[in-house]
Amino acid sequence: MMKKTARNIGAEGEDIAGKYLEKRGWRLIARNYSAGGGEIDIIGFRFGTLAYFEVKTRSNDKFGRPADAVDRAKISRIKKAVFAFRAANMSGGKVPVFYPCGITLNRRVSRQTIDIIEVYLDRFGGTEKINHIKEAESL
Repeated sequence: MMKKTARNIGAEGEDIAGKYLEKRGWRLIARNYSAGGGEIDIIGFRFGTLAYFEVKTRSNDKFGRPADAVDRAKISRIKKAVFAFRAANMSGGKVPVFYPCGITLNRRVSRQTIDIIEVYLDRFGGTEKINHIKEAESL
């Protein structure tokens, strides 16, 4: 069995976080959105809230909690991507949201936040725990 790279583990964590969010009613608008010198792992919409999710995946706390890796500099880069996303996708306080039946509706945004999702993998590569830190940063 090949050793997983950090990139593989990160992608796996983002897949797990995406499924976690969808099960909780979030409509996923974008993944790995890069613009303005920053990147947003997942952008989601639910009940008027547009959330920008930073996903951090770890197999243990040896190097601290996953959220500890989201420092002020990281938040600043995320905000650059947020501003670029809003400029490109929002109009009149609304954002396009895609639905499985093949339609897109422009939905009113009443709140925006940056959330952190910590994904802990067990030693076999399965999901041990997910911790959703809501409103790590308000916008």
